[in-house]
Amino acid sequence: MTTPPPPEPAEPAEPGPERPAEPAQPPSSSYQTPVDASSEHTGSAAEAPETAESSTPRYPAPPPLPPEAYPTYSGGRGYEYGAYGAPPVRRNNNMGVAALVLGVVAFLIGPCSILAVIFGRIGLNRVARGEATNRGVAQAGFVLGFVTLALWILGLILLANRH
Repeated sequence: MTTPPPPEPAEPAEPGPERPAEPAQPPSSSYQTPVDASSEHTGSAAEAPETAESSTPRYPAPPPLPPEAYPTYSGGRGYEYGAYGAPPVRRNNNMGVAALVLGVVAFLIGPCSILAVIFGRIGLNRVARGEATNRGVAQAGFVLGFVTLALWILGLILLANRH
């Protein structure tokens, strides 16, 4: 589909300063850029009238948004200290970590397994009260403490029966 060539501009009625030739638009392009009518006609009023194809439609500005469309920020006390309640409770996860470490060390040093069981139980109690967040670590230390305690007791019994 081809587009017809643009119409020839009409000659001015009075000779005036010559305008430079405008480059022709490529025939394959059907899109024309909008041109402001006030900036195009700066010469005499005797130039050719605009056609319906070359004028761009003018649309009214959109109406403003209602006040309900904008968010409101009321209430709230801002960034004051304590505006949103008490400061967060610091989590105390030390007993669970200590139980896990002592449960691993108890494979080499047997009496550490007793401490691993004690610290693991304290860590699980703190998790239940909401003072700590490391339930898995405390539980692993507690179980390792029991396993290593049982292995050490079994090893001592077997060592005593051997003699």
